Amino acid sequence: MEIHQLRYFVAVAELENFTRAAEQCHVTQPSLSQQIAKLERELGTRLLDRLGRSVVLTDSGKELLPRARRILKEVDSAEGWFKRPDGPEAISLRLGALPTIAPFLLPEIVCHFRDELPQVCLTIVEDYTDHLLARLQKGTLDVAIMALPIEDPRLEVEPLFRESLLVAMPPSHPLAEKPTVAFNQVRQEGFVLLHEVHCLGEQILGFCRQQEFQPNVVCESAQIFTIQEMIRQGLGISLLPEMAIDPDDKSIVYRPIRKFQPFRTICAAWNRHRTVTTPQSRLLEMLRREDTTA
Repeated sequence: MEIHQLRYFVAVAELENFTRAAEQCHVTQPSLSQQIAKLERELGTRLLDRLGRSVVLTDSGKELLPRARRILKEVDSAEGWFKRPDGPEAISLRLGALPTIAPFLLPEIVCHFRDELPQVCLTIVEDYTDHLLARLQKGTLDVAIMALPIEDPRLEVEPLFRESLLVAMPPSHPLAEKPTVAFNQVRQEGFVLLHEVHCLGEQILGFCRQQEFQPNVVCESAQIFTIQEMIRQGLGISLLPEMAIDPDDKSIVYRPIRKFQPFRTICAAWNRHRTVTTPQSRLLEMLRREDTTA
């Protein structure tokens, strides 16, 4: 049983005429008749009785007609779905991001995305680097926003922008009056640092080791917001990414490090073996625009 055979059968049943049915289906009458005869042979029963110039349904034909209509309706619906201008993938986007990036970068990006593509269902996954990489490889994420380095031949990686890591301290701290801070000025300070489970926490400690500086860690946290609150309470200072700065918040002062300014490079990554959908392409364009304003 083939779809075009069902179309021919339904056309004849509705028009009660082979000639008109052939014209509607844009085929010759002999071709239409042959296909319906083939369908009858495959089903082992007659579907139509030819009474002169008219056609009537047999009992088998009456049984098949509503089923054939339902099948054709589903087929037409499926074809229409997959022939949409933006493609079937244009209805959803699964976006991953590091927890040290998502709350600072994504809200504005998501607002722009929703304005431009309100029909797209956007799912955001915040997770650690290793987990995001695994999701990209499995295809359960379309794109992820992370930090370099990322070395995986299965992924396409596009650097977006670079941001500085700054010394964060309460306004009452003596160094808050300085335009920059040197490492030798904070060697005795207590540090509240991001836990090494985050790639950013690992990068911060790696940078300190490069400068032969061992921070005096008094507390670790998995959340930047928690670290900021501890700084406000005077529990210590920290190294935090520039995007974490709230210009309206005067309770924390951020200062660059003199001579050896640490930084991280934010990037977008996706599976190079999967099709780039329209929503994914638009998101990447927005992130590139973010690069120009970063």
